[in-house]
Amino acid sequence: MTLGEIKTAILTLDQTEQKRLLLEVLTEIMPKVCTDEACLDQIRNFVDEESIKSYREQHMSGI
Repeated sequence: MTLGEIKTAILTLDQTEQKRLLLEVLTEIMPKVCTDEACLDQIRNFVDEESIKSYREQHMSGI
């Protein structure tokens, strides 16, 4: 499979399967491939305060 085919396949998965991919597959890949500062900065951007703000508002910050 090409990268384009993999990307298309992932984007056509339902959200439950996409989440499963993030939790199961990417956690195995990340330590092996994301070893430079640029990659780590990009990952940090995924979990910055702004990106999780709506989740915290919906769940009242775990209260």
